[in-house]
Amino acid sequence: MKLLSYLWPRSFRLRLSLLFGGLFLFASLLDTALEPRMNQGLLQDKGEALQATARGIAKSLAAGLSQRRRELALHTQTPVFLSAPLDSPALRSGLEHIRLHNPDYAWLGVIAPDGRIASASGSPPSPRIEFAAPLHDEAGKLRGALAAQSAWAWVATLIAERLPRGSAGDAPQVFIVNQNNAPLFPPGAPSQADMPAPLSGPGYQQGDWADGETYLYADAVIDDAPGPGWRVIVRQPPPQAPATLSRLRSALTLPGWISTLLLMAVVYRLAAAFSRPLETLAHTAQRVSAGDEQADWSLRSGARELQQLAQAMQQMTATLLARRGELAAANAGLEQKVEERTEALSEAKRQLEERAAQLEQLARSDALTGLGNRMAAAERLTAEYQRYHRSRAPYSVLLLDADHFKRVNDNHGHAVGDQVLQQIAAALNGAARATDFAARYGGEEFLLLLPDTDAEGAMVLAERVRTAISAASDTVAGVITVSIGAATARDDDATHETIVQRADEALYRAKENGRNRVEGA
Repeated sequence: MKLLSYLWPRSFRLRLSLLFGGLFLFASLLDTALEPRMNQGLLQDKGEALQATARGIAKSLAAGLSQRRRELALHTQTPVFLSAPLDSPALRSGLEHIRLHNPDYAWLGVIAPDGRIASASGSPPSPRIEFAAPLHDEAGKLRGALAAQSAWAWVATLIAERLPRGSAGDAPQVFIVNQNNAPLFPPGAPSQADMPAPLSGPGYQQGDWADGETYLYADAVIDDAPGPGWRVIVRQPPPQAPATLSRLRSALTLPGWISTLLLMAVVYRLAAAFSRPLETLAHTAQRVSAGDEQADWSLRSGARELQQLAQAMQQMTATLLARRGELAAANAGLEQKVEERTEALSEAKRQLEERAAQLEQLARSDALTGLGNRMAAAERLTAEYQRYHRSRAPYSVLLLDADHFKRVNDNHGHAVGDQVLQQIAAALNGAARATDFAARYGGEEFLLLLPDTDAEGAMVLAERVRTAISAASDTVAGVITVSIGAATARDDDATHETIVQRADEALYRAKENGRNRVEGA
């Protein structure tokens, strides 16, 4: 390394000249060394592109064929194909209607079970693609088959859309062959003997074809084709760029060496003119760094841009020196402001968190009774339903409804009605256990969720709640009673709403059986 440092010139001009010349030489040698790999890479990229094109066309063809089969199967479900006689004018009119709205079908026909063509519309194209779908009557009995023949025109359109853009002059050739390697598309394609065997390697290959030409080609199997083993073959002459580039490189070798020497000479002169003013500026910067505030940045020679740079650096130095004191004072004030703002933000964050907690509580509470609201009840019901299916711990639901509550509002006003609801809520909270959850589920309807409680326990607690509410609701409107429906979770409950629905049905039975009573689901 020391020897290299001695040999390497210290002059910026020589270094820059050698660097440009060395880079040009290295690029030439690297290009020559990598030429075979580049040629192979070009061939691989082209092959992979052909392979992607073949797969894309095969996938699009499979989708198009599947779509036409589905369309044909859907037509068989229309009333005319379900019930009309196979040789009737109505069925023939149905065939005409399908062809009118599906130009791809050149011929449509209904084939009877004995194999004869009962009705038909259009003329069979050549060559053609055939589809068929069974015909059944409304009872499901086989009546025959709906057959269709389409020309390959839609396939040609589909292939043209899948070919790479900008390839009109050297567009790949596309063939479709069957399982016997016989060409199906395009019309006038080479014979079966001219088609290559299916590829088993990377999906593309370069080789000679029966016409004596060398092609790069790829193939892909068409899934769900009318016949097994249909393939798409895409071929194209191999890229000619490698040979052209090699000849061009040989012709430019000598001019390249001459250009390298001339470039090094020009770079040396330019670097010399550029480096002298830079050396002066570097010396002045060292003086300023050492504390010389009176250093002179002016240049006797140099380009206009360097003169402008010197003036800008002189102005920058003066400005920096003038503002150094200002920055120190501003920094002290800024630190004080940051500290004050940090304290203010911390207090604002604490207040926001408290407000968010209050809003969260209000969103799940009933404003009148202080119990949970319907949203809170739904959350607790969902959690208890999930816990039941995890641990099999039983739980029950009580639905309570104030009896004849409409009379209270009609006879005594809504203020008394609100007082009654508050007393019912208080009595419900008092009778419930610490693990139970009470909520106002509707206008005068309440819900009590009983974790770890089976049907027998739910009925006992429901009776206790009913008695407690009757004893505690002696208001201006008189004694208020409630009807209660009870339901216990079962394995066949589809959702948490199912048990609530069963409790609601039990509540209606309690209403129908005289009110002020408990009914189980």
